[in-house]
Amino acid sequence: MQFSLFQLLGLVLVSLTVVEALNFDWDCTRSLGTCNNACFAVNCKRKPSKLTYDANKSARGPRRTRSGCNRTPCSNTKYKASGNSCDEFPFASVKEGGSGAILRCVKSSENSSEGGQLSAFYKKLKNGEKFGIFVRNFKGAKYCENARLCRNDGFEFKAQRRGFINARAEDDGFSAADTNDNFEGVPFRKFMGNDGVERLFLSNVNDPKSTIVGETITDGEGKEVKITSEVF
Repeated sequence: MQFSLFQLLGLVLVSLTVVEALNFDWDCTRSLGTCNNACFAVNCKRKPSKLTYDANKSARGPRRTRSGCNRTPCSNTKYKASGNSCDEFPFASVKEGGSGAILRCVKSSENSSEGGQLSAFYKKLKNGEKFGIFVRNFKGAKYCENARLCRNDGFEFKAQRRGFINARAEDDGFSAADTNDNFEGVPFRKFMGNDGVERLFLSNVNDPKSTIVGETITDGEGKEVKITSEVF
């Protein structure tokens, strides 16, 4: 089968559109605690930054059980001091979620904001599709603002067989020099959208040769923004 030049260009444009749509533009305005947890998990605990959407909603409860959130740590442990609702990263709605997820107790309204934005974004995805994450309006989320900061503030934790423990650097096989929890993370790359808003690209794979400039990202309300430049 042969295609004309215009047909081939059309196929390329369609492919680019599909790829560009797979980046979630997360507004942290009403979900600072959950954004903070995601930044800590990705940068300080090297949790996956490219996630796989699982449309099977019945799998989310078991993932929350394996992560520890269903054991109500935000009502019966010391971690409740930072909030009354258990947030987990990776999310329970992705295949990377579950055992080993990083937890933080946040305000229930913050969890609701995150969940609402994700639910709207997922309407654009097919089961098994992968997506990346940008965060904006993150001022006040210290692990996003200062990605070099990886000292646990005492409220980042994870489940173990009995109870919960602070999430520490050495849990995931870092070198002995990093076991004091004072090691520095790698700053997230910053990008500007055509709406004039600065965003962080949540990734622990820092490849300066790659670029996201020119791509389009989508928020939880279906609004699309084009990435216009990288901020250095």
